Amino acid sequence: MIRSSSGSSADMGRPNPPAGGFPGKTAKTLIRYISVYFWYLRANWLSLMAYPVEFIVTNIAGMVYSFGSVALVWVLFTQIKSIGDWSYPQVLLIYGLSIFSRSLFHLFWVDLMNISGMVRMGDIDRLLVRPLNPLFQVVAGYLDNDDYGELVTAVILVWTSLGMLGQRTVANLLWVLVSVLSGMVIFASVHIVANAMAFFTVESSGFTRLAWTVDEFTRYPADIYGKDLRRLLTWVIPVSFASFYPAQLIFRNGDLMPLAAITPVVAAATFTAAYLFWCKALDRYQGVGN
Repeated sequence: MIRSSSGSSADMGRPNPPAGGFPGKTAKTLIRYISVYFWYLRANWLSLMAYPVEFIVTNIAGMVYSFGSVALVWVLFTQIKSIGDWSYPQVLLIYGLSIFSRSLFHLFWVDLMNISGMVRMGDIDRLLVRPLNPLFQVVAGYLDNDDYGELVTAVILVWTSLGMLGQRTVANLLWVLVSVLSGMVIFASVHIVANAMAFFTVESSGFTRLAWTVDEFTRYPADIYGKDLRRLLTWVIPVSFASFYPAQLIFRNGDLMPLAAITPVVAAATFTAAYLFWCKALDRYQGVGN
């Protein structure tokens, strides 16, 4: 059902399950969505490869920019020995985990930024009449073209910092994989909520910019911020679980290791809350009218 701007309802043939509902958790449905996502990715990749030179140059530029940001951290540590209680290799690992998670989020979820435009132009209507979850369609509909350089930079930073710390083990590499996937989901959850505000306000750019600003706090140790801000970034908008807390398991920091261990749980809980908000917000969508 899609409500018109006058408040009446018009049957648009919405398939079951409802547009705002999560797909049935049967093996058949899961396999179907994985298959569909594969074809989405394939189509997106082929479109990127239509202009390979532009793709390569864009990502080289992104890599240069990312290493420039890391250079600022290096310059900072030439003047001081530590940030708080954290050494250069430790800060480098936290920084690397942050941009690793962020680059994965940018790569696979960046079309969330277009929700406001979809609402204004009525493109959400098109998503609602398809037999696929609308959020799935938004996420799968576009593969970003300029985050591969940042992703390569992140891998280099994490690999290098683990070596500097003497912690380049198989177990730690597996934990990094779990951490960055969890971080990607946490970043995605924050941006789902920020961009879903478009269903209430139509224009959500202010909320989107706020979400991008919050992301930046993950690049440095969370305990250098004030107590109130640290609590906010841990329990309300838990982006600290995208980099700072997972790193504590590698640092073998006894006080914070229990928090590090629940990173995947926090990611799952955050996404669940964000998805429920998305569903409630989507219910407020009224279309573009006549």
